[in-house]
Amino acid sequence: MSDKRKLFLKILKVELEETESDISVLMKIAHERYAKGEITHYVEQENDAFLHHEISCINKLIPAIDSFSTEGYEDEEAFVSGLKVFLKSFVKENQFPQAIFLLAEHKIQKVVKYIF
Repeated sequence: MSDKRKLFLKILKVELEETESDISVLMKIAHERYAKGEITHYVEQENDAFLHHEISCINKLIPAIDSFSTEGYEDEEAFVSGLKVFLKSFVKENQFPQAIFLLAEHKIQKVVKYIF
């Protein structure tokens, strides 16, 4: 059972890393829109700062997942609930935007479909 949970966490981390790549694409799109004159410099800078902050939060969240214990949960549902509580607490303690938890929660639901 523990091996399945460890695999779950590994896939979750990969999913979050993929999200980081997606955010980088959004940054590139904003830069291209600025170059075409579709958005102002101010809007591009605001988008860039916001997206860099999200990437930074995700980069801190990913290694924190390694400290989450896969043991002590009676079933998969309790494990997933415990993981959500852990991540929500981590996000709150580090004063990350709530969107980071919601993003992680979405990825958790995706991985649940793969593993459990």
